[in-house]
Amino acid sequence: MNSLGQLFKVTSFGESHGAYVGCIIEGCPAGLMIDANAIQLMVNKRRTNQNFHSSARNEEDRVQIISGVFEGQTIGSPIVILIQNQDAKSEDYKILKNIYRPGHADYSYQIKYGIRDYRGGGRSSIRITAPMVAAGEVANQLLQHSIHLQVKSYVSAIGEVALPLKYEVDLSQIDASPLRCPSFEISALMHEEISKAKSDGDTLGGAISCKIVGLPSGFGEPVYGKLQAMLASAMMNINTAKAFEYGLGIASASIRGSKNNDNFKMYNGEIVPASNKHGGILGGISTGEDICFTVYFKPISSIQQVQTTIDEKGNEVELNVGGRHDVCAIPRAVPIVEAYTNIVLADLYLHSRLNTL
Repeated sequence: MNSLGQLFKVTSFGESHGAYVGCIIEGCPAGLMIDANAIQLMVNKRRTNQNFHSSARNEEDRVQIISGVFEGQTIGSPIVILIQNQDAKSEDYKILKNIYRPGHADYSYQIKYGIRDYRGGGRSSIRITAPMVAAGEVANQLLQHSIHLQVKSYVSAIGEVALPLKYEVDLSQIDASPLRCPSFEISALMHEEISKAKSDGDTLGGAISCKIVGLPSGFGEPVYGKLQAMLASAMMNINTAKAFEYGLGIASASIRGSKNNDNFKMYNGEIVPASNKHGGILGGISTGEDICFTVYFKPISSIQQVQTTIDEKGNEVELNVGGRHDVCAIPRAVPIVEAYTNIVLADLYLHSRLNTL
């Protein structure tokens, strides 16, 4: 289970402290012009050591496309992407070799496989998403060539600080904030929240919202393969993701149907919903309206405080994880959400080409 997608299929490989992390893209049509600079810029957005709240691990994250592209174009064969790990300090993790860290995958991985790579979480590390972000930008370039839609993700909450109207934002302001929150005032409050957590040796979670603008109606399947299910599945495979909602989401459970329904109307000779409480999806199929969803992430589990846990023999130990870890990784996860969204949409786009003559 290392692949995302069926027709546009991305298979991930590598570990946090291995020689490389990478991915293989299968199904990308031949003849697509690839903008390698755009791929590198997108990967740079999830790099470590960008701000005071992110990990001090300093990886160059130089994207290497080693097959599937010739003279700047895809040639129909698998595209292999490699990113070298250059600043992994495995010695920082030797103390953790036989200890189960609270909140991490150490215990569950050990139970499943009988062995685990304790260096930075190994296969369970967020590090493996670096080449997936590169693959997501390839998917984006395919979509731009074919549909010309826009996928924009941004930070809508950090800790207890949140945008009051998470989908009514100026998307052009996302990159104006180092926290990738499209509100100067809310971004400043988030910065204060992170500073407090850092001084306490603690960490923060938050939420990332995404708007898909320009996706045609008809994407998604009516039963198994609903558009929201495909997006939710991809998002919930991102490290530390805890919940997914679209449209009104959780709020729809506490209101009446009369308040939840979107009426239909005629606009410029077309039938359209009068509002978008459904988040651009009805019956698992896109309606042509903006698709709006939010992913919620827990705090990073590696905190700079002493915690009580046990080792593999059941002995109780006091643990201070140490090492280089994010105080808040939410801003770095924005390009990951965007990439996974693009991969899902590219896969569904190829499926849509099979549904009509």
